[in-house]
Amino acid sequence: MSESGDYSPGVWKGHDFASARKSYDAFVGRSYGDAVSAGKGTKDLIAENVKTDSSAPLIIVVDETGSMGDWPATIFSKLPYLENELKEYMSEDAEICFMAIGDAYCDEKYPLQVRPFAKGLELKDRLKELVIEGGGGGQTTETYELAALFAAEKIEIPKAVKPIMIFIGDEQCYDTISPDHAKKLLGMKLEKSLSTEAVFKKLTDKYSVYLIRKPYGSSRGNTLSEEDRRITRHWAALLGEDHIANLPEASRVVDVIFGILAKESNRIAYFEHEIEDRQTADQVKTVYKSLATIHELTDTTRAKIGTGKSVLRKSMKKIGDGKSRKSRKVEPLI
Repeated sequence: MSESGDYSPGVWKGHDFASARKSYDAFVGRSYGDAVSAGKGTKDLIAENVKTDSSAPLIIVVDETGSMGDWPATIFSKLPYLENELKEYMSEDAEICFMAIGDAYCDEKYPLQVRPFAKGLELKDRLKELVIEGGGGGQTTETYELAALFAAEKIEIPKAVKPIMIFIGDEQCYDTISPDHAKKLLGMKLEKSLSTEAVFKKLTDKYSVYLIRKPYGSSRGNTLSEEDRRITRHWAALLGEDHIANLPEASRVVDVIFGILAKESNRIAYFEHEIEDRQTADQVKTVYKSLATIHELTDTTRAKIGTGKSVLRKSMKKIGDGKSRKSRKVEPLI
């Protein structure tokens, strides 16, 4: 599929990226006002009893603050392609849960949003249920840890083989979760503040967790700012450097998601063939550079990035063992 082409198999027949993007952009402009006018409160957008019997669930957590720009809209416009490739890499019964985060310490009405798992055309409805509030405090910190605690404690995935969770954002977490936020947003009672480190330890025991990072503020191009390096170090301490993709442009975010799925399913060769067949050399270069630590490139293969030639990882360490992994049962944090 070319960058300008459309992809509409099965129930998605007739879908085109441009129209979908235009529709979603219009929705974003009125989503907050519509939610407030409808009287939706904080808890109305946090689904209860989030459960799936899918063997391959994917959770996508999107930062919906103003600094994220058009990243959520890019994901929305490419939903058919995202779902099809999720099934290709993982399983035909794959489902997606969309979540959104803001900053619960700022004056935001919807700092945490969780929608039920869905598949097919229902994905459009679920993604449009998220309110793009466009807030944030501008201090390089958002409450990502609330989404992490919700997923760790309140999402049920009894049949999951390879549950995957992907954060998409530009800032870092707060160090702790307050009892007030836990009670108000998650209905959980904490005797004292809970460390973000402990939450992510529980989360990474339950899921394969990744971050796709948009450069913060005005930082762009090939060099990360000191601020970006600091934020990346923060996430690396929680997830590991090999679970972080720094990506400078929204248009490639779905491709990077595919690269993560390829890592998890041990299908790097398929991923490379598929992306090199449909994207330009510059687009491929952007994606491969973003995935460099995730795909564990050697110096030799890293040097080939962007040449238009296949960079199959013959000299790299073997990625995964190709075996299914049942999610581990872990004890509650509270």
